[in-house]
Amino acid sequence: MIDPILEIETRRRIFEAVCKFPGIHMRELSREVGMQKNLVDYHLEYLEKNDVVRAESDGQFKRYFPLQASEHAGALVSASDKATVMMMRQPVPFRVVVLLARRGCMAHKDLAKELRKSPSTLSHHLEKLQRAGVVSPNPDGRGYVLADEKRIARILLSFNPMPSLLANGFLDIWEDLRFFSAKDHKP
Repeated sequence: MIDPILEIETRRRIFEAVCKFPGIHMRELSREVGMQKNLVDYHLEYLEKNDVVRAESDGQFKRYFPLQASEHAGALVSASDKATVMMMRQPVPFRVVVLLARRGCMAHKDLAKELRKSPSTLSHHLEKLQRAGVVSPNPDGRGYVLADEKRIARILLSFNPMPSLLANGFLDIWEDLRFFSAKDHKP
């Protein structure tokens, strides 16, 4: 039986996309479901009022998370993981996390070179990742590591990146990382 709130196909498609991509922002959601932003916004407001989804701000975007489990949702994102998931919805932080998960400690200059980002841009993103507790300086002072490797591996195993995040050669790294994580970091 379909929940009365989700009887409307448009609303159900929006909810399913939020379940598939927790932490998605409205523009991404609009592109994902192929609907105009004002229509998506209308249905998101309705879903929020009925406690089906909740918006959380990352300082730049409102990002949406499901509050109800469904056949389309994996595990709900815990309150303690939301900041990390929101961070990983951004291209540069996502790529930093994937590289550090795959390679371990990396120097600032090596990350900048691999990501093809200026040192100042990378520093900005590393500061955000450090404030969110996702990365930390390596104890020996050389480079960066994941702050909590097991927690990040658990999040990565359930994380469903937007296809745009997998562009520029990161698809192979992502697939390799998911295989590695599934094999070595069983939740």
